[in-house]
Amino acid sequence: MAGVDRGGVPPVRFSVLGPVRAWRGDVEIDLGAPQQRLVLAFLLAAGGRPVALGELVDLLWDESAPSSAVNVVHRSVGLLRRMLEPGLPPRASGRWLLRKAGGYQLEVDELSLDLLGFRALAAEAGRLAAQGAHAAAVPRFAEAFALWHGRCADGLDVGARATVLFAGIDQERLALAREAAESARHAGMAEDLLPALRAVADQARLDEALQAEVMLLLAAAGHQAEALGIYQAVRAHLSGELGIGPGPELRAAQQRVLAQQASSVPPATGMRGNAVRAGLRPAQLPADLPAFTGRRAVLARLDALLPADRTSSGSTVICAIDGMPGTGKTTLAVHLAHRMAGRYPDGQLYVNLRGFDLSGAAMDPAEALRGLLTALDVLPTRMPSTVDEQVGLYRSLTAGKRMLVVLDNARDANQVRPLLPGSATCLVIVTSRDRLTGLVATDGAHLVSLDVLSPEEARENLVRRIGAERVDAEPHAVDEVIRFCAGLPLALSLVAARAAAHPDFPLAAIADELKDTEGSLDAFDDGSSGDVRTVFSWSYRMLGDQAARLFRLLSLHLGPDISLAAAASLLGTGTREVRALLIELIRGRLVTEHSPRRFAAHDLIGVYAAELSRELDRDADREAALDRLFDHYLHTSHRANLMLKPRLRFDQPPGPRPGVTPETIEDDKHASRWFAAERQVLMAAVRHAAENGRPVDARELALSMQQYLQYQGLWHEWDATMSVVAAAAETDGDKKGLAFALRSLAGARHYLGRPDDAIVLLDRTWELLGDLGLHYEQAHVLSGLGSIHGRQHHYAESAAHHARAFKLYSAAEDQQGQANSLQGIAWARSQLGAHTEAVALARKAMTLFREVDDSNGEANCWVVLADSHRLRGQFDKAVAYRQRAIELFRRANIPVYEAEELMELGDTFLEAGDRVGARTAWLRALAILEELRLPAVRLVADRLLRIEHDAYDGAEARADYRHSG
Repeated sequence: MAGVDRGGVPPVRFSVLGPVRAWRGDVEIDLGAPQQRLVLAFLLAAGGRPVALGELVDLLWDESAPSSAVNVVHRSVGLLRRMLEPGLPPRASGRWLLRKAGGYQLEVDELSLDLLGFRALAAEAGRLAAQGAHAAAVPRFAEAFALWHGRCADGLDVGARATVLFAGIDQERLALAREAAESARHAGMAEDLLPALRAVADQARLDEALQAEVMLLLAAAGHQAEALGIYQAVRAHLSGELGIGPGPELRAAQQRVLAQQASSVPPATGMRGNAVRAGLRPAQLPADLPAFTGRRAVLARLDALLPADRTSSGSTVICAIDGMPGTGKTTLAVHLAHRMAGRYPDGQLYVNLRGFDLSGAAMDPAEALRGLLTALDVLPTRMPSTVDEQVGLYRSLTAGKRMLVVLDNARDANQVRPLLPGSATCLVIVTSRDRLTGLVATDGAHLVSLDVLSPEEARENLVRRIGAERVDAEPHAVDEVIRFCAGLPLALSLVAARAAAHPDFPLAAIADELKDTEGSLDAFDDGSSGDVRTVFSWSYRMLGDQAARLFRLLSLHLGPDISLAAAASLLGTGTREVRALLIELIRGRLVTEHSPRRFAAHDLIGVYAAELSRELDRDADREAALDRLFDHYLHTSHRANLMLKPRLRFDQPPGPRPGVTPETIEDDKHASRWFAAERQVLMAAVRHAAENGRPVDARELALSMQQYLQYQGLWHEWDATMSVVAAAAETDGDKKGLAFALRSLAGARHYLGRPDDAIVLLDRTWELLGDLGLHYEQAHVLSGLGSIHGRQHHYAESAAHHARAFKLYSAAEDQQGQANSLQGIAWARSQLGAHTEAVALARKAMTLFREVDDSNGEANCWVVLADSHRLRGQFDKAVAYRQRAIELFRRANIPVYEAEELMELGDTFLEAGDRVGARTAWLRALAILEELRLPAVRLVADRLLRIEHDAYDGAEARADYRHSG
């Protein structure tokens, strides 16, 4: 491609069909940071169309755009401009990247952008083929395929919306491959396209239409054995994974290969012309569902998009409804169409595009067009022979008409575009499992994603289907039914149908059936092609081998969602490879990317995946995947724990298994974010390990979480997790594991305000560690006892325990432990009035903490100094030291301690007579405690209430919620 030339400046060329690249003349341009490369990719995918600023923000961040998103986009565009045109003055628009229509537009054409070049070649090849000039078309097809060097925008880390955009462009190559194969057979030029079409077919193993065309092309080129091999491979795949045979298209291709008829092509039928009988008003809508209920918010939004008075200006209104299998997309579309039918008196058209249908390949747009034209009363003998002519006639017949078109079950945007009327007076409703972002980019469609029903909507659905009296009579059974159906409309409809068929059955019996089959989909199998298992299979059968394997293995995962990195370890591959596979699952709506780089599946889809995994995956493979998953979490959790500077140190776990890539944790803030994202997954993994013969995995994983749970005030979760680990260790006879679990559990009980329980647990821990000869580990027990006695105001006992711990830490040369003991002694001595000694000990401890880079320990030393000066009435210093401690706790992301010291700061302000300062500090503490949902909220609220009535003395509540080392 020659590229875009502007006034003597070297031409610039771009590539998006593969990695995103750009050249100035013959020199490749360094596109800089990933942010710029992403923005450029979105502009290239638009193919010269202006891209709105909001669309760029959505593509970059999905639903989680930062407040600085717009500025980031502007900055990225500015950097791109200067990369494309070195020396461009600041704020200058340049020649190629222009500000247009509230967004940005890249000036490209078919010579400068491979995507536009591909589309131009594809269109020219299609025109030649439609005219019967197949020998001339084949070289154009070959040129078009030669422009592809990988998946669209290959290598970029993108979110769900961008994934769908790029995947839609990838689908253009698949569609062209089917057309090219037929043209090559017409021309007798099979060998010219075989290399390219083999490569395309390898990416779509279960696209039976494409595989059939490749079979025929191979046979036409004399490779009959290879063609039959494809048939056998696809048949084995369908039978082994789905329990079905090949569809009619693939079977017909096999018969033609066997009969050596592959080189023949059925002649085109029909004649040019557009003779149409007048007077027919099509009314093709399927019947509305009598029991339709719910979806009020969605319907209200759709109503707002569809004004009652449409003029002939503008473009066709398109509503694209997407969602996972079984959410009722068709039901909603048909219901909406019946609601709107009165506004479109010239008729309603309906076509099932079979995009994800199990019974056969997706409907070709040409076939759909012929059906629509027949519905518009075009005589069969006068049906145009080429797709372009059919499109033109269809648009002519709908021009100026007020017609409603429902395109159900679309595979992708390319299948839909030829079926769009060209008049603004028409309404098009499209349904698809795919999120048809491409229709937004090129046709201005409005996207509506359908989720599962809420519990209230599910109950209303059952009332409409089986009656309010029956639902109201058994509320608990109804709750159970709704829970097992997990809000999926299809599952609810099957259960309601069973209840309606057996009006004498109590709903409790049906709920029991669901409970008995929990973990399988048997209760939702009514023997029809519309049961839950079959509907899910329509998406599963579209997957390639590796994506299907990943889908099955995801059922082994523990917790509500999985990260990109964990999915890679589960599969034993890299993150780039697994993202490409997850994109396949997203397109089939088998998983969703509900937040950046985190993926989840509906409960019933998870059950379906588990069924397939138990049936198709070897036990050894499943066990190996689970081993990799535990390794991933154990090693990453260990790394994150070290970033939080834990006082308890544990051995480095042995190296990860092959295929496991633990995540890199950069600092303490990153560690806290990782634990926050994975908390539920980690706790589920601990429970699973403890209950399934993995007590060591359970213990190590739980102990690595302790510091995070402690710092974030998640003490009940800490208690529950360590209780499970302790029970597993005791059952397994693991004394060391039991000792560590009990010691940690004592800490949770201490923070939960149960000091007597904590002391009992520590006493037992002391005995176990003594029996094992682990005397250094006993130092942590003494430190814990010192903290508990300090909280109970037993200051002399607290100091004594910390002093004993100090000796053990010194013998082990544990500098952090020594510093912790000195700080504990200092705090106890300050409470006993030995302020000079306390200050000296605290400053010595502070020096040691700084040497080991422990900001939490340093903060606790400032707490000791603050307390000592406060007790002596030196409030200015007490406030200043407390504020330094608060700042350190905030930097270390330890909100529990930050809130605690804000409470103490408020008390100090009040003792000093500063009521405004006290109120400000307590309000800050209240905000943190409310977010953490800790019971200390009531203590702060009581302070604020009483200060308003002049009834609170700061000294009276001193130490009611104190950290003591």
